[in-house]
Amino acid sequence: MIIAKTWTKHIFCLEGDWNDDLRKKNSVISALDFLHVNSNIKYIHRHASTKEEIANRLSEFNKKKYSSYNICYFAFHGEPNKIKVGRELMTLDELSEITGDTLKGKIVHFGSCSSLRLNKRYIERFLKKTQALCVSGYKLDFSFVPGTVLDLLLFEMCQRYKNIICIERDMRFYYGKLMRELEFSMAYLDSSGRANITAPGQRIKGTGFVPYGQ
Repeated sequence: MIIAKTWTKHIFCLEGDWNDDLRKKNSVISALDFLHVNSNIKYIHRHASTKEEIANRLSEFNKKKYSSYNICYFAFHGEPNKIKVGRELMTLDELSEITGDTLKGKIVHFGSCSSLRLNKRYIERFLKKTQALCVSGYKLDFSFVPGTVLDLLLFEMCQRYKNIICIERDMRFYYGKLMRELEFSMAYLDSSGRANITAPGQRIKGTGFVPYGQ
C-alpha cells in the first residue's frame, strides 16, 4: 500500500523566477495563502534561483521540526525531465542526487511545464533514489492559472486520504477533464519496485468519469 504517514500534509514550496522583468509579480504565494485561509493547510515558501540554493533549502527542510510538511512543491518553469533554475536547467536525476533522504515518504509535485514528459525509467529512478511516496506533475506546457488551480486541487485532495491510490482515484473522478487537458500524471512504486504511472480519468459515454477499480 502507498500510504502517507499523516492525514494532514502541509506544503514546503520552492519557487523559481517566472519572469526576467522585475515588475512582474507572478507567484504561487497567493494560491498557497488561499489554501491556508480556506483549508488550514500550512506552508513554507522559499525562492530558489540557483542549483546551490535548491540544495541549501532542501537541506534546511530536512530538519525534524518540518516533518509535518509532507508535500514538496517545486514551482518552476520546466522542460521534459527538467526544471529551470535561474538560467540553468536541472534534471530530475540531478535533483535526486542532492536531496539525500529529504524527500523520503513525501509527495513530490512539479508545478512546471512538461517536467514529467519523460521515459518511465527516469521516473522510476527518481522514486527509488529519493524514496518519495509519489511524484506528480505535467507532460504539457500550460498557462499559469489553470496549472496552479490543478496544483491546489491536488493539495486539497491530499488532505482527504493517506492512501495515494485513493487520492489519484478521486482526482480522476472529479477533475479528470482538467487533468487530461494538462496531461497531469502521478507515479509511485508498486510492490515489485516498478513505477506505476497513472493516467487521467477514463470517460465512458453518457456516464461521466468512472471511479478507480470500476
